[in-house]
Parts: sequence; C-alpha cells; structure tokens
Amino acid sequence: METPWFLVVATCLLAANPSIEGEAQAAQQTNAGNHPIPQIWFNMGAISTPVGHHSWDLLYYQPNPEWPSFMGRVKVVGMITQALVKIPDADLAKMAARLKQEHVALGIEMLAQAYTLPGAASNLHCGGGIEGYLPPEQTAALAAKLKRAGADLQYLAMDEPLWFGHYYSGKNACRSSIEDVAERVALNIREYQKVFPHVALGEMEPFPSITDQPHWQDDYREWQHAIHVKTGQPLAFTFVDINWGIQRWPASLQAFEKFSHTFQQPFGIIYNAAPPHAADTNQQWLDDAQRNFIHIEKTLGVEPDWAMFTSWDRFPGHAITDQSGPGEDYLVKGYLRFRGEK
Repeated sequence: METPWFLVVATCLLAANPSIEGEAQAAQQTNAGNHPIPQIWFNMGAISTPVGHHSWDLLYYQPNPEWPSFMGRVKVVGMITQALVKIPDADLAKMAARLKQEHVALGIEMLAQAYTLPGAASNLHCGGGIEGYLPPEQTAALAAKLKRAGADLQYLAMDEPLWFGHYYSGKNACRSSIEDVAERVALNIREYQKVFPHVALGEMEPFPSITDQPHWQDDYREWQHAIHVKTGQPLAFTFVDINWGIQRWPASLQAFEKFSHTFQQPFGIIYNAAPPHAADTNQQWLDDAQRNFIHIEKTLGVEPDWAMFTSWDRFPGHAITDQSGPGEDYLVKGYLRFRGEK
C-alpha cells in the first residue's frame, strides 16, 4: 500500500527538526518500560476553519476514512462545547459511528456552571462573559443532540469550575461558595446524566492558580465532597492546565500530584505550549510542547494518569497532519515514542 501523503509530511518534518527528535529519543531510553503509558485524551480542536475542518474530514466524514495507527492508543476523543454547538447533526452522527467502530470513547469538554440557581436571588451580571458558564436548557439541548446522533458519551471534563466559580475575582465574577459552585455544576451535569446515566465526570483546573490559594488543599477536599454529594458521583480525574509563563509551575504540579495520590484520585496533565512562542510558528509551538512533557516526566519525575493533548492557542490549529503542516497528532506520536511505543 502506498504511504499516505500526510505521513510523508510528518516524516519530513521530523527529519527537518533533528534536535527535538534527539531529545525525545534520549528521554525514551530512560523512560521506556518503566511505567505504563497514561490514558490519552485527544481533542479534535477547531471545526470552523478550513484547515481545522479538514482534520475532521480525514478522520470521520470522507468515504472510508483511514484510521491512523496512533489513534489505537487514544482512549478518549474530546470535543469542546463550542464545537458540539456548531457541528451539523449528520457530521456528528458520522463521528459517533466512527468512534464506536474503533472503540474510542467520546468526551465533552463542557461549560459546566449554571448562571443562576433555582430559588436563589438572581445576580444579573454573575458569570457574564466568564469562561465555563452555560444555562442548563442549552446543556439539555446538547445532550439531546448527542443522543440523536447515536453518540455514546462516556466522559465529561468540566472547564475550570472551581477556579472561575469560587476564586476568580475579575469582572462579573460570581465568587460563589464551593457548595454553590457544586450546585451550579450539578444543574448542568444532570442534563447529561438524564441521557447518559453512566457518564464519568472530571474537570480541568488552572495551575499554579489553584495552589497559590492559601487554603487550597482544604478547599479542594471540600470541592471533591461537594461534587460527589451534588452530582451523585466522585470526580474521576482532574486535568492540570499549566500556565507555562509562571516560573513556579513545577512546584505547583508536584504539589498537586502528591495531593491527588493521597486521595487516590487520578490526575492528568494538559500537554501544550504557551505564548510568546505560541504566537511564532506552528513547529515551534509543537517543539515547545514536546519539551514540556519531556521535562515534566523525565526531569521532574511526575507520572500522570492521563495525558491530554489540546490547544486553545493559534497553533497547531488542526488535529491531523496534512499539507498545511503538522497537527496535534505530531505531538501525540512524539509522546508515544517518548513513552517507549515502537
């Protein structure tokens, strides 16, 4: 069989960038065989731009799409709420069918908090323009959309509810109590649970923003308990969203790893890169992201249970490598090699 053109592109890109590939190979020799590969969450990214949409077409929409070998190591394909809103029903059905065929779970990165609580005094500005808020009736519509498409929703990853609901103090901040945040979350979670009763619930939170709080460990224990009580299930994981521009992030990450192990709660790391390099070139962003996971796992010795590959920056802008350049899959393949995958 002729080698697919997008694999040729990826091979050429690796050959053109031997320094970062050499780093990965050197790290692989130390890391291979020591620990199992973390569960991988692969986000599909942009759906509206031509290059972003092309990745969806390559994996799901075109007749008899080829399933790349690296996807055999992916446990969850993630979709942000904004993409779920935009995707046509027919395309969503194709995606759902393909994931089922390949035995890959679907996860939604959800806007988890309700703006208001039943019976509570309404604050007209609370949550307005702040990340992570969505009315329950819109969540219910999205759950119904997934059901119509024949999707099997298995995972939810909440978009930083503890941070934006409780700690955040910017414009229109709600500054809700932890119990209040959990109740706001539960209103939206229940809409998914009505349709997908066995869906697992996790979250993403920003670090070191969380560990910078003076009582963060007590707060997080309260948060874990409140979520369990309000939703009827414990947190299945927390993904650490690192602010790479803050120098103290390694200590923050290590502190949360230790904390998570104490409570035997799986934790994951979002492997990406940050400005200013994120605004330079696609290849530089990918190389920075690869250096980040090598540094975390080889130098710091942090072993996540999950590795999430996603970006909210300009780069890479698409999931699958094509004629426009390497996509997010470039990073996943590099990670698998680093972890000793042949």
